[in-house]
Amino acid sequence: MRHVIIGTAGHVDHGKSALIRALTGIETDRLKEEKERGLSIELGFAYFDLPDGSRAGIVDVPGHERFIRNMLSGAYGMDIVLLVVDAKEGVQEQTLEHLEILDLLGISRGILVMTKVDLVSPDQLAESAEMSQEMLAGTTLEGSPTAYVSALTGEGLDGLKQMIVERVDAVVKAERRDGIPRLYVDRVFTMTGFGAVVTGTLIGGSIHRGQRLAILPQGREVRVRGAQVHNESAERAESGQRTALNLSGVTKAEIERGNVLCPIGFSKTTDNIDVSINVLSSFPRMLEHWTRLRFYLGTSETFCRAILLVDEAVLPGDTVQIQLRLEKPILTFRGDRFIVRDFSAQHTVGGGQVINPFAPRHKRFTEETLEVLDQWENADDAEVVRLVLAQSDDLYVPEESLRYYLPYSEADLRSILQELEQRQEIVRWQGGIPLISEMARAKQAQADLTEALELFHQQSPLAPGQNASQLCLQLGFDETGFEKIVGDLIRQQQVVKDGNLLRLSSHQIQFSEQEEEIKQKVEKIFVDAGLNAPSMGGVIAQLSMYPAQSVQQTFYALMNLGRFIKVADDFFIHAQIFEKIVNLLTDYLQKNGIITVAEFRELAQTSRKYAVPFLEYCDGQGLTIREGNHRRLRKSAQR
Repeated sequence: MRHVIIGTAGHVDHGKSALIRALTGIETDRLKEEKERGLSIELGFAYFDLPDGSRAGIVDVPGHERFIRNMLSGAYGMDIVLLVVDAKEGVQEQTLEHLEILDLLGISRGILVMTKVDLVSPDQLAESAEMSQEMLAGTTLEGSPTAYVSALTGEGLDGLKQMIVERVDAVVKAERRDGIPRLYVDRVFTMTGFGAVVTGTLIGGSIHRGQRLAILPQGREVRVRGAQVHNESAERAESGQRTALNLSGVTKAEIERGNVLCPIGFSKTTDNIDVSINVLSSFPRMLEHWTRLRFYLGTSETFCRAILLVDEAVLPGDTVQIQLRLEKPILTFRGDRFIVRDFSAQHTVGGGQVINPFAPRHKRFTEETLEVLDQWENADDAEVVRLVLAQSDDLYVPEESLRYYLPYSEADLRSILQELEQRQEIVRWQGGIPLISEMARAKQAQADLTEALELFHQQSPLAPGQNASQLCLQLGFDETGFEKIVGDLIRQQQVVKDGNLLRLSSHQIQFSEQEEEIKQKVEKIFVDAGLNAPSMGGVIAQLSMYPAQSVQQTFYALMNLGRFIKVADDFFIHAQIFEKIVNLLTDYLQKNGIITVAEFRELAQTSRKYAVPFLEYCDGQGLTIREGNHRRLRKSAQR
């Protein structure tokens, strides 16, 4: 079954509630004072089935200027609006204000409904309808069809329903990219035996029974105990449906109108946004820098400051890019529509779209700021990705975070990224959390890293590599970005990682003429010594004709080349000697089965000082196994 949300708008007492009652049979004025005064104060909700089987949820919004916030709450999520005008009274002040708000919210599918047609002559009706259509000129509702109805007699109701069907078809055929589900709360109450219940129009995706959600801006986690769509229980609520959610883990006192429910993974809030705003021609003064305003998005209201970045003031009728600094954090996505009113809530200042939901603070009156704002406003999907990556302090951003800027379905976002990847404009890093980087920035980071390693090798030719943590700190990378860059260079076989050391794959230890002399003398000392190898201090003493540092660096370079084996602390033997003694030990154990320390001392012509650590090293390497006072070959080491 298709679902659509229909909203009403118009001046107080022009017959909106009566029209809904005639269409649905449901009374939307719920409060005692509403019934007594004959006007809507709170939002009212009803639904009815259209002739083609579609189900239409309908929102009755209050028309009185004192209740404009409730009107804004009801306008959010509308697919179609019925702009109601009393055929006898014609266009009034709140009619115009509601139309301005609908225009600012970008609601472009509507029907002009002339009510109380039974109370006017044909000439008066024609004149009133003509003036009402003129009112729509230049707005998003220009050219909307006109319906003529009487809630009292039922005249024109069937025709209006058919007209709604035609507009529903237009909604269904229009592009609608489901993405991140959000339910802006417009009512909250308690049901005995069930607990807290919230209602709202679900947009952006679906919510199902049992799902865990976040309530923002509080950050409270809740679980969906049950769901209703148009007063009927449902396992799942879909985008575009009037939805009631029974929540566990929270009380009515902890939720309020204006809160928003969303998946926990998409609950990052912001208090600094760049926007494109149209200041209404009807606003009676200029919008000035640092003006305190009331900001409306979804069903929420919060105060904000207008940060004018290009001019000191904005004239009525102008459209500009500004920054809004919010006094309370909100959940918002690029493209979200908003309204601002003055601090006293007497006038609608204007409205527009969010162009950067996580905006940095800009310098005022600079060419760079103007260029950045223009880029954000005019960016297509690919350019938005580039701007987000350029704005990031880190080398990368999580792919999922892009959906705050491109609030489409996961499949749509994947398609955008795949195209950018094929065009080699981005790099997608796989892992537990998929990350994305700008290709040019990643390439530059790789170049910086290889250049730093090359310089290190030039300055320390005997060092096997540079400490990875030191290199990361030197380059100013965060650990994750560094890991991704290094991993890619390793896959490209440009860099080798050995433990915590990094080196260029082309790097080879280079000995100077003096170091070559030291190398030969050091190797001779250890080969001649056999297993009775000298300590590092002893080697330096024997080669006192050379700088101690050069001897030490040359020794460790030889070790990194595999010429020495570290048996224990300050006990090294030459690889050639090690192989010779291991062969002696293996042959002995193959013939005799076991060996004691004393027998090994005789075999290797050494002392207990060297015999014990050598045998312990062989144990640790899996060559031998100790059993009491003797050792035998491990099965895996037997020839």
